[in-house]
Amino acid sequence: MEIELKYRMEDESVMDAIFQDPYIEMIKDKQTESSIDMYAVYFDTEDRRLLAEGIAFRIRREGCGLQATLKWNGSSEDGMHRREELNIAIDDPEKLHAPDIDIFSQSDMGDALLDIVGAEPLVPLMEVDSVRHQVRIDTGKSISELSVDKGEVRVGEKNAPILELEIELFSGEEEDMMQLGDSLAEKYGLIASNISKFKRGLDLIG
Repeated sequence: MEIELKYRMEDESVMDAIFQDPYIEMIKDKQTESSIDMYAVYFDTEDRRLLAEGIAFRIRREGCGLQATLKWNGSSEDGMHRREELNIAIDDPEKLHAPDIDIFSQSDMGDALLDIVGAEPLVPLMEVDSVRHQVRIDTGKSISELSVDKGEVRVGEKNAPILELEIELFSGEEEDMMQLGDSLAEKYGLIASNISKFKRGLDLIG
């Protein structure tokens, strides 16, 4: 289960202020702070079988690594996003542009995907090109990853900008993570967002 808070940022300079915030400086693991170039492609069948079942299938390059991700059973309210998530590292760069559901054949979702997709080929729906600045934080009650993504979602000639802060809970108290998010939102004028990158792309598709 992925649990994360998502906020829209209006001003890019706020990112530096947040990462240099005295409290964040105190609780962050400085060795984990980094910036990563990310490029993702979301896929579905031509007749949108995965979308009909509420499933998002993504291949993403993160720095030098490649990862396949499934997300399903998602919900969002007041910036809090919850969904089932499955990640599998892959080493074939061709999968970034031509994946298949066999990637997940050894998982519990393998049979379900086979029933949904069958022999239908997967085609790209959208691309997400972004840079993520991230750091792990430990409040003593919860451990999370604080990150800011800047980039864009593209569907053909259409695009939508991305500038958002996320706090993803790794372990500990969910309420503690929410209190941290509320505090940062109030201090830096962040706007709780229920719209994922995938949803932004779907809006572009129409």
